Amino acid sequence: MKNFSLRAGRFLTLALLLVGLGLSSCKKDDTTTVQGNWVGATAFSTFPGVTRTGSVSFVINGIAYVGTGNDVSSNRLKDFYAFNPAQGTQGSWTQVTPMPAAAAARYLAAAFSANGKGYVGTGYDQTGNYLSDMWQFDPNGSTPVTGGTSTIGAWTRVRDFPLTTTGTGRRGAVAGNVGNFGYMGCGFGGNYENDMYRYDPSANTWTNVGFAGNKRVNASTFTIGNVLYLGLGTNNGSIDTQFWAYDASGGATTGTWTRKNNLANVSNSTTSYDYSAVARTQAVAFTVGNYGFVTVGNSGSNLLTCYSYDPSNDSWTLRNPFLGASRSGAVGFGIGDFGYLGLGNSGTTNYDDFWKFAPDASQD
Repeated sequence: MKNFSLRAGRFLTLALLLVGLGLSSCKKDDTTTVQGNWVGATAFSTFPGVTRTGSVSFVINGIAYVGTGNDVSSNRLKDFYAFNPAQGTQGSWTQVTPMPAAAAARYLAAAFSANGKGYVGTGYDQTGNYLSDMWQFDPNGSTPVTGGTSTIGAWTRVRDFPLTTTGTGRRGAVAGNVGNFGYMGCGFGGNYENDMYRYDPSANTWTNVGFAGNKRVNASTFTIGNVLYLGLGTNNGSIDTQFWAYDASGGATTGTWTRKNNLANVSNSTTSYDYSAVARTQAVAFTVGNYGFVTVGNSGSNLLTCYSYDPSNDSWTLRNPFLGASRSGAVGFGIGDFGYLGLGNSGTTNYDDFWKFAPDASQD
């Protein structure tokens, strides 16, 4: 009996030691340094237009253009503003030509840049009509106004975006660009859609390139190299967890879709921990360097968490959370070594703040 008790005691000691080592290992993983520095600088923290949500943005030659959306009284908007991060110590905002009278003010539109110009379209207007018209913005043009002056930029209507399977326009479509081509699809026009079209600005044509994933609205995209990444959003009331990559290097007819790892809460120190999906809708996505970033959005409640995607190993890494108010319906874009995020809403509150994100810095 004495020998049995001794062996049992030794076994218990060994078990406790192993548990302690396991807990120590978990603690080490949990305290791994998380990167990313969010800064709300005075010079660009306040958007010059009214507070809004569901707006669009696109970038041309290092300058971001932001406009449209819904104000706090649910009025649709069509004004636009340019942000130049290289002007002044923290960048500056300049109002540019609003969308023309022939273009309805709109909410939950989609936008992309291609071949040196911006493209804005779809969404829904003040009376709730789903739109399919598309408009090109030339930042080098100008538009005369009363009094003999002119505003920066000129708008031209281009070929409408293809109608849905039920013959309507759509809202909450997703858009991005690869090289000199724009890509746009999904959204909602009475039904959820899972299509994707390539726009050729030189020919003013849309080509159906298909989409292999689920139907969805209010999804997110970013581009790394020749690959467009698309995921998240809502599908028939449920937040979709899928993430897909479209390799556009083969052109309009031979591009391929590949399923990628879902956006998931994965430990920074190992890929062995996958606690739960953290998919979301109406999130912000942008590219800095060779990484894609996804942050804010809604998953039953508004979120602050931020993740980066590394295409070299198809993995997601937790970054420091957004420091502003949690929100959905915001806009974001990457310029140079930084990401930018602003606008959006939380409940009945709209925002006009803008934030700058340095991916490789520690949070101040």
